[in-house]
Order: sequence, then structure tokens, then C-alpha cells
Amino acid sequence: MKQRIIFLCIVSLILGSCGDFLEPKSKSEFVPKDANSLSELLLGEAYPRNDITELNVFLHLLDDDIAPAPYQEVQVGSDANRWYAPYTWQSNMYDIMGSAGEKYTNLYSSYYALILGANAILDYVDDINDDKNAINSVKAQALALRGFLYFNLINIFGTPYNYDKTALGVPLKLNSGIEESELKRNTVEEVYVQIIKDLLEAERLYKTLPSDQQWQPNKRTSLPMVHLLLSRAYLYMEEWEKAATFANHVITNGNFHLLDLNTIKTYSEEDPSIPSYINYHSYTTSSEVIWVYGNITDVTKYVYNASASTNDHPFFRASKELMNCFDETENDLRKERYVIRSKFQIINEDNELEAMPSAFGKINVSSKAYYQPVATNDAFGRSLRLSEAYLNFCEAKAMLYKAGVANAGQEALNTLNEFRRFRFPLNYQNENITDPEKLITFIHNERRRELCFEDHRWFDLRRWGMPQIQHTWHPDAQSTLVYTLKEHDPGYTIPLPPDALELNNLLEQNPLAPAPRNGINL
Repeated sequence: MKQRIIFLCIVSLILGSCGDFLEPKSKSEFVPKDANSLSELLLGEAYPRNDITELNVFLHLLDDDIAPAPYQEVQVGSDANRWYAPYTWQSNMYDIMGSAGEKYTNLYSSYYALILGANAILDYVDDINDDKNAINSVKAQALALRGFLYFNLINIFGTPYNYDKTALGVPLKLNSGIEESELKRNTVEEVYVQIIKDLLEAERLYKTLPSDQQWQPNKRTSLPMVHLLLSRAYLYMEEWEKAATFANHVITNGNFHLLDLNTIKTYSEEDPSIPSYINYHSYTTSSEVIWVYGNITDVTKYVYNASASTNDHPFFRASKELMNCFDETENDLRKERYVIRSKFQIINEDNELEAMPSAFGKINVSSKAYYQPVATNDAFGRSLRLSEAYLNFCEAKAMLYKAGVANAGQEALNTLNEFRRFRFPLNYQNENITDPEKLITFIHNERRRELCFEDHRWFDLRRWGMPQIQHTWHPDAQSTLVYTLKEHDPGYTIPLPPDALELNNLLEQNPLAPAPRNGINL
């Protein structure tokens, strides 16, 4: 039996001693005595709740679903360098953002703070004398959260698994105890092994619970949440059979059903009071939601301008490539339902005025004025949704088809068409793609359409070979610069923040692109 300790020590004394790469979070003393108390502490210390910001806050500036809006002068007192730096993949982005007055997000420490909360629960839970189901539920939640958090960390700060799994990843901190020395970075493969281990153990523990406790719409992790994460992790590891198997567990789970977009009303000029958008990350408005997490501000920061002035508009928009992707197949209902429109009007490629497509969507918004993001106690910025399970299954089966598994192609196609019938008008015609490469490309584009603005695109581009992408930037009203992220560019892996390097001398920085990254005049 471990020495009994005050829980505060876990989140303050110990946190401040692990190579100092975390800071104390709380100073209130509390000794947990039962599983329910630990469960509440887990919610407070390890869950990425909707009142916690600074997670993945600028990842949506990195991919190719975003483009600059027409030029406008930056308001007095503001500095465009705060979003220019990540948008143009500058290796010294943190310094540039700091000089622009932005208290940049230290994604590294934000994630480790939550991981430490999960570790503390896991260290303490076996000392609790309580109902076995209650204890297993707490342990399953903590393991699911730790797996989820490490998955995000490794895909932000480590190279893609399928590119170089022996490269440096992130340090694995698996307990809340005081370390005798600072922690080195584990390899990408070692981190993935731990993620899988945590998620499989969480799955085992959830299966010991009564079926009605394996998932509830209560913002907690669950068995289907773990299954979806396992599907995602195995997909990134290119273990296609396992990715398809765990995705199918989610698809066949009777708690979730695809949302028919034909039932979602769109904006009507005749009746502007009709809501155009619902919050797709809500248990109450979407039958697809498995687990909700994250803050709306993290999704809209940099890409939404709160000014009500008709002369102001967001500095970014949804890219033309993304919008054109919806048009590859006729009458895709997602184009008008997933992308929030600004009241600012632009001339489109058909030389027509249209409301500018914003670089965010699917979140809780007001239908008044120009669909202002609205944060409420129940509004979350992101979720794990059933649709991802369908797409994980399709991609995994398509890759098996390419590898020579004859029936896998038809399985992918059948599931793809089953899914797409909920995204098109009732006269939807099935796709019939027999070429493996064309099927894979189609499914990649389907992921882009379905999962836009949900923190998937950047990760997908990384694992799909890190292709060259370009961002344009307007330094003034007369100029346009083009910045290029080359194929396999070091900029596809985010640099570690300076704070993390200063607090842990054993950390090694990622390979960096040349600094500064220069734009080319268009």
C-alpha cells in the first residue's frame, strides 16, 4: 500500500518537481475517499472541458482548408503577426507571436497538465475501497483521457508514425511521482505503443461494466469513445484490419445514428429567422456525438472577427479548394451546413456576390446578424462523431483493397455509400469506383468534406505524405505573398515551445525549417 497522500500534493508539489515542465494547478487540500470523489477530481484535473482554452488553438491555421480574406487594415492596437506566424509556418512562430503581444498557447504544457491529472487518479485509485464497477469506471476514464491526450501531443510535436516512427516524439510521463531527473523525449513508436496500451486497458475495464454504464451522454469518456480512438490510432499506424475492426464496433453501436442533413434547415433570405446551422458537437442536436470536448474560442480564435461593423470582416476564409471539394459531387448538403457564412460579401468564381465562407463551422452560433459563435455552459468546440468511424472504416478497407484483399474494396464502397446517403438529397446515386487508387483519393476527399474544421485535416495531410501546400498573405492592400510548405517539410512538425525547452534541459528541439520562412511575391 502506497503512503497515503493529500491529493493536492499530486497536482502541486509533484507537478512542480517533474523536471518543472508543469506548474501547480491547485492549492486547495482534499483527500479523496471514494470513487465518486476521484471521478469528480478527474473531471476537474484531466478532462479537456469546454471552459479550458489553449488546446490546438492555432492548428487550424496550418492546413489547406484556410485562406486569407480580402485585405483590410488591422485595428489599432492589434498586430497581424500574431496569426501570420503560424499561418506561414514560421519556425520561430512563438517569438513572433510574443512580439506581437500574443500570449501564445503553450500546447505542450497544456496537454501535460491534463495528463498529470489523469496520472494522479491512476496512482491513487487502487487505494480506494469502493464498489468495483465505480473504481473500474474511474480507471477507464483516466486511461482513455491519457491515450487521447498523448495522441494529440505526438501528432503535434512528433513526426508522422508512417514517416519515421523512430524519430523523437514526446516524453512519456506515466505517474504523478517526483522524477529524480528530467525526462527525455520517447520515440514516436514508443508513444504510440503506450497510447494503444492505455486504450486497450480502458476498453477491457469498460467491458466489465453493465452495458448502460459503457456510454452515457454525460460528457464523460466511454467504450465507443475508446473504440473510435483505437480505430484512429491504428489508422495512423497503417494497421488497416485493426482500424476497420474498431471502427465497425462504433458503427454497429446502437446508441448512435447518422444525422440526416436533409432535416437541417438552411438560411432563407425570405425568412432570416430560420436557423442555418446547428451545433454538431451536441448530444441534444446530433445523434452522431460520442464524446464532446474543447472550447469554442479555440476553434474561432484568429478566424472570426467579432466586430459588428459592416466594413470589418474575418481575416481568414474557407479556402476555395475546400469549397470546390464539396462541388466534386453534385448537391452535397454539407457545403451549406458545415461552413459558417459571414455577412461580408465577396465575388465568387461565377462572378456573383455571395456571403463569404468562414474558416470555421459546426459550432454553436447565433442565427442573428452573421452567425456569431456563442459559448454557453453546454456548448463544446469539438467532438468525436460517428461519421469518423465510417470514414476510418472506408479508408482502412480501401487500403486493404489496394494491398490485394479482394472483397475489401466492395466493403469500403458499400459503407461509403451508406454514409453518403445521409449527406445528399433523397435522390442520391451510389458511387461505383473500382480502381483502388481512385477509391482512396475519393475517401481522402470525403474526409476533407466531412471533417473540416475539426482538427483532422492537418493530421491527415501529415500521414498522407506531407504534400506541398501554399498559403497566400496580404501584407498590405497592394501586395500578395505566397508561402510554401514543401513536401516533407520540417514545418509539418510543430516546434517545441521555448518554455518547455527552458524547463527541461534534456528536451531536444525538432528539426526546423529555415528561419525566417520567406514569401514570394505573387
